Amino acid sequence: MSAPADETAGDLPVRDVDLNLAGIEGLQESSAAQNVKARQAVSRVSHEELEDRFLRLHDENILLKQHARKQEDKIKRMATKLIRLVNDKKRAEQVGGGPKRLGQDVELEEMIEQLQEKVRKLEKQNEGIRNKLISTKQQLQVQGHRHTPYSYVQSRINSGLKKVNEAVGIQDHARKGMRFQDLELRSPQPILPRYGHSLLEEARAERRNLENVIESQRGHIAELEHSGEMLRNQLKKKETEFEESLLQLKEQQATGQRLNIRDNVEMIKLNKQLVERGNALTAMKGKFLQLQENQRKLKASHDALMANGDQLNLQLKEQRLKCFQLEKELRSMTFSKCRIEELQERINDLEKERDLLKENYEKLYNSVFSVTHEQQWKLKEQQLKLQITQLETALKSDLADKNEILDRIKVERDQNEKLTQENKEIHLRYLEHKEQLDELKNRMKFFTKENDTDASELSEALMLIKARKQQQDGDLTFLEKVEDDIHRDLERSLRELQATHAETVQELEKTRNMLIIQHKINRDYQAEVEAVTQKMEGLQQDYDSKLKQYVHLLDIRAARIQKLEAQLKDIAYGTKQYKFRSEILSDDPVDEFDETVHLERGENLFEIHICKVIFSTEAVQAFGDQEPATFCTYAFYDFELHATPVVRGLNPSYSFTSQYLLRIDDFFLQYIQTSAVTLEVHHACGTDYKTVAACQLTFHRILENNGRIYSTAMLIGIGGNIQNYGIVEYWIRLRVPMDQTIRLYKERSKALGYITSNVKECEQMPELKQSILRTARVSASADGNLNELHITVKCCNNLQSRKNDLQPSPYVVYKFFDFADHDTSIICSSNNPQLDDHMHFPVPMNADLDRYLKSESLTFYAFDDDEKEESVYIGKASVPLISLAHDRCISDLLRLMKLSQVVNKLYIGRHH
Repeated sequence: MSAPADETAGDLPVRDVDLNLAGIEGLQESSAAQNVKARQAVSRVSHEELEDRFLRLHDENILLKQHARKQEDKIKRMATKLIRLVNDKKRAEQVGGGPKRLGQDVELEEMIEQLQEKVRKLEKQNEGIRNKLISTKQQLQVQGHRHTPYSYVQSRINSGLKKVNEAVGIQDHARKGMRFQDLELRSPQPILPRYGHSLLEEARAERRNLENVIESQRGHIAELEHSGEMLRNQLKKKETEFEESLLQLKEQQATGQRLNIRDNVEMIKLNKQLVERGNALTAMKGKFLQLQENQRKLKASHDALMANGDQLNLQLKEQRLKCFQLEKELRSMTFSKCRIEELQERINDLEKERDLLKENYEKLYNSVFSVTHEQQWKLKEQQLKLQITQLETALKSDLADKNEILDRIKVERDQNEKLTQENKEIHLRYLEHKEQLDELKNRMKFFTKENDTDASELSEALMLIKARKQQQDGDLTFLEKVEDDIHRDLERSLRELQATHAETVQELEKTRNMLIIQHKINRDYQAEVEAVTQKMEGLQQDYDSKLKQYVHLLDIRAARIQKLEAQLKDIAYGTKQYKFRSEILSDDPVDEFDETVHLERGENLFEIHICKVIFSTEAVQAFGDQEPATFCTYAFYDFELHATPVVRGLNPSYSFTSQYLLRIDDFFLQYIQTSAVTLEVHHACGTDYKTVAACQLTFHRILENNGRIYSTAMLIGIGGNIQNYGIVEYWIRLRVPMDQTIRLYKERSKALGYITSNVKECEQMPELKQSILRTARVSASADGNLNELHITVKCCNNLQSRKNDLQPSPYVVYKFFDFADHDTSIICSSNNPQLDDHMHFPVPMNADLDRYLKSESLTFYAFDDDEKEESVYIGKASVPLISLAHDRCISDLLRLMKLSQVVNKLYIGRHH
């Protein structure tokens, strides 16, 4: 017999070798060479040895087949047992039964199966014995008819042999009703010699022995049948007992489960009430503390406002008193100003007359006497000096009289209004007089048309009528005397008129010159007044712009103070101290801490456990093997690469745990929060391997929960042909909980996020101003085809995560026109994030942009970075862009909506 086959030989990894044409040819050549060698070896071996070897191999093959059948039967039985156990376990878990009852059921089933196997064995033995009986009967029948030399002579004594007729009948009956199993059984004994009575006796003795054996076999068969019936009866009894016990157990399970369900329901209700009341209590405490803080702040602000109000009231009273005094002074000053103006006008007139006289005198002097050039230059110098002094005095007076000029302007405006009203009235009068004149002209035309006379003729007629009246009233003598007197008077009046005419001509020249000078002076004054008013307007504009800047800076400062206060509150009170709950299942074994590992201050033990891999149907087809050998590798943090053991099967269970002794600091916590580890699955092929799939293992949930954190990851094929390669089940754990360290890290990361956002805001303000100026210059210098749109996302308020006990890590995403999606920076663990994101888009000024701005709206999506589902967002807000099409900026407070509910607010600002 050969050595038994190794059952574990199939578990060894076999190298997967891809055959090509050259490899096939080499294999054919090697197989041909091996066949030649084998033929040479066979030719040397003898025929008997070859037969012996063939028979041995045949026997070994039969044994191996029997062993394989037995193993298959065992595997089938074990599979059915496993299926039953799994189903019973699921039912017991659903119903709530204990594991002891399951164990009893399994033991009973095993007992039943053992008894059934015994019955089968006994039945097989019974069949074998029956076959032997039949064969012995056939042998006896064959031996009963022996060929003797005198078989045709009938025996006279009873020799125990049947007669010829009987033998022939028996043979015919055997041919009709019996089956001969083997030709060798027909003649088991040699033919007796022809002579010898002793041989006949021996045959009779053998027959008797065979009959005894048959009787003993029949008794044994009867005993076996009786024992089989006994076993069947016992089986029926046990089945009935087992069914009764099963019914009792089911009833007990049902009653126990009902009681357990009632207790569990009551416990769940009590736990829910406890949790709700605890949450309400904590919320009420938080609200009470917030109200206390708000009350303190309100009291402080109220006291400060009251103090400011008192100060402002005092200042108001003082200002009112000053106003009354100034009004009185103004009233007194107006009268004095009017007098001063009149006197100033008189002085100016006199000065002008004096200047004119001086000029005339100098001209006369220059014309009469010859003066050297030096004197002329000196006079010019003196004149220029006088002019300089006059101008200085005029400037001083102008500076002093600015307010007076402004008052005059106001008075002149009032006068202008009055004059406009008077002008309107005069215009109305003019229209009335014009109407009257038109009427008179019409009348005159009427008279002239009727009498055919002109107005000149009418005036001459009237003069004649007057002269006639005078002639009738006076004497003619008196008229002659009067004519002489009139002649003299006329001469005298002529002389007087000539003198007055000369004087008036001189005065008119003087007045003309004075008016020209006054006009020049007024022109200078007007230019100075315009310059002064322009300066004053420029100063006023500068003052207003500075005031606006100061007000804007104060608003920015107040907003920044409020923002910093909110950030401080968020850092101090917003980062919640989460109660970590260890997620330990009932089936998990309780791990004992390894006392040989000595942890120093700040150190901890991080564990990664790879449970198993479940391959998909596509992966199974890609393997091409029902039991592929696989293993996994991964590298964590700055440690070396770890590998799981090689396991065979389509659902390999690795149960491999990696332990890392490390120091818990900000670098490690940042790595845990933001990074992931790549796990690769390899297919072992002999001494070689091939990487078939990979996935990402994330660890950020260790910062939120304590104990083992179970998770799964989807495997993706390396070649890209198979996207879903399977699922990896794993868990992670920090052996020693470090709640305070994690909370402090979250506070620090949040504070750093706020600091960086504030620094970015300070840095972006001058950059924003410069970019606006640059775009203004570019738009002014360019041909107008390009423009820039600036979008600023400032902050969000009152954001809520889907998990009520956690703060979100928000960021905002939006898409403008045909540009790519733009996302802001992520603010970790904050309900009121300060984003301060500024983005500018260069856009062409064409019809497409105009159509987009007038018809579309810009949509903002707020996402939570801690959310696993990519399609779930916290809030959504839309802004119509039609205002930008009309060259107006948009700066608004938006409401982020989700599922028809207002969840939070978003501040944005846009300009272009």
